[in-house]
Amino acid sequence: MIRHTKQGAVDILSVEESMVYLHIDKMQLEVDQLLKAGQPRVVLNMKDVALCDSRGLEFILDLRDRCVKCGGMFKLASASHLCLDILQITGVLDQIEHYENSVQAAGSFAL
Repeated sequence: MIRHTKQGAVDILSVEESMVYLHIDKMQLEVDQLLKAGQPRVVLNMKDVALCDSRGLEFILDLRDRCVKCGGMFKLASASHLCLDILQITGVLDQIEHYENSVQAAGSFAL
């Protein structure tokens, strides 16, 4: 499940379960509803994500690509140590900005 909040013009998408194969299709449907128009500024808050498998990594990269294609931006926040290790080992962390929390990530859009 993804909880959607806004901080100014930034959409904060807080994932509330592991980003694994079983949950991704449901997450994709939720995100599709949120990204219908405009130039999205999205923060994916991973605070409650215990694990991220290859399908979860695909979801992150696809979401980033969709935001950029629409002229928007995408950032990650609050990933656990395990998720950060997975993101780093797979090279995903080299392609996406990560912040300690969603407030810092949302604030970085103003820079």
